[in-house]
Amino acid sequence: MNLNEKEDITADWQWEINATQSWFKLGLRDLYSYRGLIMRFVRRDLIASYQQTIIGPVWMFLQPLLTTIIYLIVFGSFAKLSTDGVPKILFYLSGTIIWTFFFDNISGTMYTFITNAHIFNKVYFPRLIVPISNIITQSVRLSIQLMLFVVIFLFYHIVYDQFDLSYTLLLIPFLIILTAAFALGSGLLISVFTARYRDIDTFFQYILRLGMFVTPVVFPSSLVPEKYQFLFWLNPLTPIIETFRAVFFNQGAIQYNYLLLAVASTTILLMLGLVLFKRRETEVMDII
Repeated sequence: MNLNEKEDITADWQWEINATQSWFKLGLRDLYSYRGLIMRFVRRDLIASYQQTIIGPVWMFLQPLLTTIIYLIVFGSFAKLSTDGVPKILFYLSGTIIWTFFFDNISGTMYTFITNAHIFNKVYFPRLIVPISNIITQSVRLSIQLMLFVVIFLFYHIVYDQFDLSYTLLLIPFLIILTAAFALGSGLLISVFTARYRDIDTFFQYILRLGMFVTPVVFPSSLVPEKYQFLFWLNPLTPIIETFRAVFFNQGAIQYNYLLLAVASTTILLMLGLVLFKRRETEVMDII
């Protein structure tokens, strides 16, 4: 076989199997090729969430609304926590929407291997498709819940002439993407460990439940003592929620320094999560 014939054969190769895998070969291009499968997973998750329910998708509105009412009674009426002059229903609803979006994203991502083992063991596709589809599913729910928030916000804005609308509203899509990236990076890291060590699952469930109380979901950052302010703002969700409220409620200046810090830490976390997930996805499948 001459050299030209060898070149013609190798030109048709589409797969190459190596003993080693590059640390930064994440296979992100494959996601576009499997975009149809991603949307199928999104459709499956949305339908499965509300199958055999009486009111179906209406739960997308009711869940944050009922949670907000509970917070209004417990933290607003009994604990009498300050909301810095913001109507309580809007204050609690804004924190609830962002926190729920983060919680559902990280919860869905951290169980990627455990809940989809029966699929992964039968057919190959990029495993990253599952957490990505979860992010899209939760984004659909968030968009619907934001509609509820905007309706109540506009009621106060028009009827009571509260709050001024400004160009800072353009930050909202950025805040949503940042929240999703933080949840995705954290969830990818945790998913590798929960698949190997099941007791880690219990540990992180406690951490997530406690996380709401170190995040300004039901209280403003102004209630945090000065000596703990720096640690409090290190939590990426703190500048996200506080910026969300500052944009809508004109509540204080936007802390761009902490917001940039959240972007930096989230970017690092996301890259670590993607690299570790890709490096360990085959090894994890041998365990579960």
